Amino acid sequence: MSGLLEILRKEVNPALGCTGPVSIAYAAAVARDAVGGTAKRAKMRMDKDSFKNSLSVGIPGTDRMGIDISVALGAVAGNSKAGLEVLNTVTPEEEKKSVEFLKNVDVDILWEYEGVGLRLEAEVETDKGVGRAIVAKTHTNVVYLERNGEVLVDNRDSLKGTTFDYSKDTILSYKLADLYTFAETVPLEDIAFLRDGIAMNRALAEAGLEKGVGAGFGCAYREMAKDNLVLKVKSYTAAASDARMGGLGLAAMSCATSGNVGITAMLPLVVMGDELKKSEEEVLRAIALSYLLTILMKSRIGRLSAICACAIAAGIGVAAGASMLLGGDVACAGRAIQNMVGSLTGIVCDGAKYGCALKLSAAAGMAIESAMLALDGYVVPNGDGIVCDDVDESMAAIGRLAQEGMVGAATTLARIIIEREKAKGRS
Repeated sequence: MSGLLEILRKEVNPALGCTGPVSIAYAAAVARDAVGGTAKRAKMRMDKDSFKNSLSVGIPGTDRMGIDISVALGAVAGNSKAGLEVLNTVTPEEEKKSVEFLKNVDVDILWEYEGVGLRLEAEVETDKGVGRAIVAKTHTNVVYLERNGEVLVDNRDSLKGTTFDYSKDTILSYKLADLYTFAETVPLEDIAFLRDGIAMNRALAEAGLEKGVGAGFGCAYREMAKDNLVLKVKSYTAAASDARMGGLGLAAMSCATSGNVGITAMLPLVVMGDELKKSEEEVLRAIALSYLLTILMKSRIGRLSAICACAIAAGIGVAAGASMLLGGDVACAGRAIQNMVGSLTGIVCDGAKYGCALKLSAAAGMAIESAMLALDGYVVPNGDGIVCDDVDESMAAIGRLAQEGMVGAATTLARIIIEREKAKGRS
């Protein structure tokens, strides 16, 4: 099972800011660093989903929102060696320079790209020449790098046509039973690094519970919660999203290159652990299971998908992790997942924004309820809609729906959002 630990370590990392605009800043920083020097001009072409996912969230290091400022910050001051924390060293002076640099930023959408998956093409001209970079499939995966016409990296053949091939991702060779066994038996010291994630995501939630942060959904749920476990879970999860979408300079522990997904897959289990007085070991093992299932589902639906990954990928992870915390076995976890498949499948991703807090909280609440129902033997019957006879088949079916059936929906959704923003002059 060492392969699962390797996957977990690779896919669970700190991310400062929403990973949509952060990946854009990262691509610009990589292109600049390929040639070195001081940025003079920057051009970014991107897939439609990266565009819509980056329009309406706060950017750490500035009080602005949007794609142009993400490109500018990356080109002027981004730290490409920091990965998803590319903006971790931006100073007030660099922020000012980045705002002035906006007139030199050109952004375009790769409408000709119709596949599922992230694709960013950055070109940055500096006083030392021109650097070009392509980041694809995942948010920090550089598949092409060029310096003044000299090709430094070219792995574009790893991309399958216009659609990224996730079918060979190692995580897909495992089933629910494998992930459950790993979470139960892995030496505790091997997953102790998840403690850092608990601290990071707790800090975001606590910040979100301050008045005036984001849309305030976390605070609203807290007022309703009283002694209700599900509402407490929803409050804490929503609050972390409030803080993150608001652009507070606090890192999240991401999962499968998404901070909101990492928040959703973890914080509900942290709150459950507190409320049920579970040990740290029990909570860490539940989180490990949740994160692995989330990673698996992200490979099923694609890193950028028309389906909301927080709702269905992280939701499935939490349902299984919550089953473990409630004392259920792997069969109970399977029933909890089937309940999620039969309820939240099909929630669309309409970009990163303040409203994500409600989607995260809905997924968290339904996941806990699904686990509670499963513990008592209640489950959506096999053959009921998309729910298959086997839980692993159900998860595969969601992936097929996302990658085969919703590409057109994703394009239409992106056009609706982008055309609206252009009409208002906000893109």
